[in-house]
Amino acid sequence: MKMAEILKNRQLQIAVMALAFLLVFVPYFIEVPALEAASTKLITITAIVNAVTLILALQSQVRRGLNIVQRRQTGWYFKAYMIITMVLMVVFAFFGRETGPYHWVMYAVVNPLSSVNYGILAFYMASTAARAFRARNTQAILLLTTGFIVLLYQAPLTGAYAPWLEPIALYFGDTFGMAAGRMFLISVTVGAIVFGVRVLMGKETSVLGVGKEEV
Repeated sequence: MKMAEILKNRQLQIAVMALAFLLVFVPYFIEVPALEAASTKLITITAIVNAVTLILALQSQVRRGLNIVQRRQTGWYFKAYMIITMVLMVVFAFFGRETGPYHWVMYAVVNPLSSVNYGILAFYMASTAARAFRARNTQAILLLTTGFIVLLYQAPLTGAYAPWLEPIALYFGDTFGMAAGRMFLISVTVGAIVFGVRVLMGKETSVLGVGKEEV
């Protein structure tokens, strides 16, 4: 049997995944120096692989961008701007994140673009929310009223002209908002645990890139 066929074996992949899971999971509950050392090495290897993956993704993005620029396809100047910015950030990062050029790119280019992006998305989110949450019943009216109060509280002029909104908005955030956030966190955690168990049992093979998951 060829090595490639062995590495593609489903049982072997699941066994390796289960072993890696145990090496990282068990040291949190059982204090074994050998297991802790193996867990630390495995986490370090994973971090290095992730870093190499980012480098490959950067290289692939630059190659694709250069191809679009050379062919003068639609929007090629945006790709050229992206490549120049990426190269500058990489070069400046080698000299340290505390240097002047790195800070200049971050605060004069990246941060303003991020603010503009969020500002544009805010209009789409507001229009979508206005269409989705129409006050057709009592629950929708309460939801819209709460959202309106919280949004007004975030506005800079609210503290000067409507200071009475602050305790109401804080109450909504510390009670209903926190409860909803915890419910969401618990749901995501339970879902992740179930997904991990299904992967270890071999019923969720999509992460291995072979076959379809079993019910």
